[in-house]
Amino acid sequence: MRSMTGFGAGAASLDGWRVEATIRSVNHRFLSVRIRSVGERPWLHAQIEEKVRGALARGDVGVWLAVAENEELGEVPAVDRVLARRVHAALRELSGDLELETSPTLADLIRAGGFQIREESDETLWPAAEHALDEALAALVSAREREGSVLRVELTRLIDALEAGTAVIEACLPSVLVGLRGKLRERIEGLDVTIDPERLEAEVVLYADRFDIQEELVRLKGHIARARELFRRTSPVGKELDFLGQEFLREINTLGSKARDSEIIATVLDMKMCVEQIREQVQNVE
Repeated sequence: MRSMTGFGAGAASLDGWRVEATIRSVNHRFLSVRIRSVGERPWLHAQIEEKVRGALARGDVGVWLAVAENEELGEVPAVDRVLARRVHAALRELSGDLELETSPTLADLIRAGGFQIREESDETLWPAAEHALDEALAALVSAREREGSVLRVELTRLIDALEAGTAVIEACLPSVLVGLRGKLRERIEGLDVTIDPERLEAEVVLYADRFDIQEELVRLKGHIARARELFRRTSPVGKELDFLGQEFLREINTLGSKARDSEIIATVLDMKMCVEQIREQVQNVE
């Protein structure tokens, strides 16, 4: 389990470039990637976003990239050596064809256009940018996993409390049913009328069915089991946990509306508070 908040930084020096990458992420319903400091290099934007989306599933992610020429190169410009070799070879061939006694000099090479400054491109800059991004993403994911471990412990505690409340309600059911039967018999006896015992029992069953909460308890236990299964996954589970939080609340509200026992009502109130905490914590789960 990962959270959606974290920070990561990375740096790389390759092919004459120095790149520093910084990534921050916070909660978001979906995955939103915002890339800054690459406005003059639009071709970098798509590659950075693809890299980030391949590593993260949810969160509002901000990426900052600082790009500079490597200081180790000093003031010496980056020469297009491939082009220089081609021009030099052409000049030597031409010198041979003209039967000149001297070989082409550096001055000849410059005049022929063989001395060209290498233009910046994704082919030269991207390896350094990718290395820095990989390092920053690894640090970010590690931070999200650490916080996710804390979230999992807290969510497990809340699910345990929810399960304990369900067990308390189940234990109360037999006495609640007996109480419902007793109340109905008292009402009938207060009317001072004679009712066939079989008819009376049928009415008691119908009355008890109105307040039966077995189905809600079964569904609630199923949701709890599903949540525990999600806690063991390594893939993003935040959206499904958010859905389960809604289902928890739905079933518990139904329990509260049907309950006719003070202990059950008190337990339901505690469970509702527990579910609210679960839903709050889940908002930070990837």
